[in-house]
Order: sequence, then C-alpha cells, then structure tokens
Amino acid sequence: MTLESDNSNSGGPSTWTVAGDEFVLLDAVKPPARIELARERMLLSRLYLGLIRSINDDYGADFVRQNDSATFRTIGIYLFLRTAMCSPVRANTVAQALKLPRATVLRRLEEMIKQGYVERIGNAYRVTDKVNIPDLQRRLQQRIDMILETARELSKLRITEGSAH
Repeated sequence: MTLESDNSNSGGPSTWTVAGDEFVLLDAVKPPARIELARERMLLSRLYLGLIRSINDDYGADFVRQNDSATFRTIGIYLFLRTAMCSPVRANTVAQALKLPRATVLRRLEEMIKQGYVERIGNAYRVTDKVNIPDLQRRLQQRIDMILETARELSKLRITEGSAH
C-alpha cells in the first residue's frame, strides 16, 4: 500500500482545517499560564479528538449512537490490534491490559458480537471482516496526516522552548 505524502507543507489546506473550525488551533490563542505545557496538551487533545471523530465517521451514526463510550472504542481498538497480530484475545487479558473490570469488558464484547464487529473463537475474541470499511486508504491517510501535522507542531514548540532557555 502506497500512502500519499502530507499536503500541509504544499500550501494546500491543513488536515485540521478540513476537519472543521472546532479543530483549528489559532497561534494567537494564549492558554492560561496555570496549565503546564498547555499548548502541547492542546495539540495532543486535538489529535485524540480528531482520531475519535474519524473512527465515528468511519463506522457511521448507528455505531456512534449505540456505542457512545470510550471504553467500547478502546476495547475495539485493542481487539483490532490483537487480531491484526493474528492473536485472538481472552476477556481477562483485555481487562488486564486496559485496566478495566472484567464484567465491563464482557458486556462490551457482547455488544460488539451483536453488532457483528467481533466474534468469539473458543474462549478468545477477534474482530470480524466488518471492520473493512469503504475508502480505507483515504481514511488512513487522513489519520496519518493528522498525526504528522501534530508531530511537526509539537517539534516546533520544543525547538522554541529550547531556544528560550
């Protein structure tokens, strides 16, 4: 799979501008001094929210409406990772890895099974082919661009802070 290069240095619109006004950080914004490393944390928060939003966009309104839970998404992401590693995972392992109650993990896994995103293989779980969504390469590229642009902005802040000392 060949991924396109990020267009944020080419004069094209920023990945974040395309994502919407609520995701654009203005250079003129001065976070409160009482919040340590506020600008860096703003950038990481924007990245985290942008990635969550892109997952919501990928799987549609029905998925979001039924599963408005960070726990649900976190378990799903962990299962995806383990499935991609060819390693179905037991509920106990998920609970320990994510520091969640086992009962919560089992409840969420059952919800995912009912929706067709997860299947049980013996005592282990893995994601199904339902995770293969249309236009996947473009969607992945958007996420990569978000990450790269955020990393560049964080690097600029480190350089600026380093020269200020």
